[in-house]
Amino acid sequence: ECYHCAANHPELCRTYPEAPTATGVQGAGDDPFISEHWQRCEAANLPSTFNMSTDGQYRVARMPLIEDAESYTMNGRPAVAKALSEDVTISHIGTMLMFHYPTTWNHMLVDHAISFRVIPIGPEETAVTTTWLVNKDAVEGVDYTVEELTHVWNMTNDQDRQIVEENAFGIRSPAYEPGPYSEAHEGGVMQFVEWYANFMTNRLQGDQAKLHAVA
Repeated sequence: ECYHCAANHPELCRTYPEAPTATGVQGAGDDPFISEHWQRCEAANLPSTFNMSTDGQYRVARMPLIEDAESYTMNGRPAVAKALSEDVTISHIGTMLMFHYPTTWNHMLVDHAISFRVIPIGPEETAVTTTWLVNKDAVEGVDYTVEELTHVWNMTNDQDRQIVEENAFGIRSPAYEPGPYSEAHEGGVMQFVEWYANFMTNRLQGDQAKLHAVA
């Protein structure tokens, strides 16, 4: 589900918008807040507009953060004194989102980048690895502290863990029946399911399956 942020992620929601146009795959260009952000960043030579591969496996887009926030911190200010790139000449560039199915989600901000790797290791177990990247010249304890840099997403990851575990508990019930996705809020989930179904169908019936059979 992709409409749980406000109720479950108080730290993240200080800076990251919950609007479906920011988290999903449709409507971003029609959102005046996002469209204005794209125009401003593109004028500074920062690629920003929504782009998705033809097969839906990856997508990228630069999304604005809430109000004056510049980074995923409790006060919205950068967690790292040194910018991630010297080529960025403007402030408040938001976050460049890069999703590549099935296992990686990435956020690139003005001061640091975050990479999430999600690997299923069993029917009911998943390994989630989060990596924070800062400027190679940034010095811990001088330019940043690990606590401030990692606090928001450490909390968010743990909150997501609890949500997933509770959902799994409910799904195990013999009374469970799946409901429909919300087209307004879960377009990204629907797109992932469509990509996964097409990907697996190709592997089971397409050229990849034939090559595997020959091998």
